[in-house]
Amino acid sequence: MARVVLLCLCVVAAAAPQAAAQSYQEYSDGSVSVGARKVMDQDQRIGFEVCAQWLRQEMACPLEVRLNFWEASGRFLAQASSVLRPEFSAPICQGIPLPEEAKAMSRWEIARFRCQRQGVQEWRMDWNG
Repeated sequence: MARVVLLCLCVVAAAAPQAAAQSYQEYSDGSVSVGARKVMDQDQRIGFEVCAQWLRQEMACPLEVRLNFWEASGRFLAQASSVLRPEFSAPICQGIPLPEEAKAMSRWEIARFRCQRQGVQEWRMDWNG
């Protein structure tokens, strides 16, 4: 009986970080901190809230954050891009709505974040297929 309980605890402990990683992710490169979390709107559509904050004052540019999405089969599904204008004092957040096709998504990640030139789009969605 103790072995069964120990085995169940090990399985739960191994699965918990993966489940948490799919609802929220955060990365930092020392200059900027970027986080994204999966959210549901009032109509039960999937979306993402992307937040960024500068950690070093010499950095001051619009920041593009890209999210990648995959189907359960492992096939690349889509990429979303959001441009934020982070500050030093507090994170700046922006929602990215996803179309109905996002229901096929099973895995996502913050794919990249980088400085952008002025005048770029606030967000965009590229669907594969």
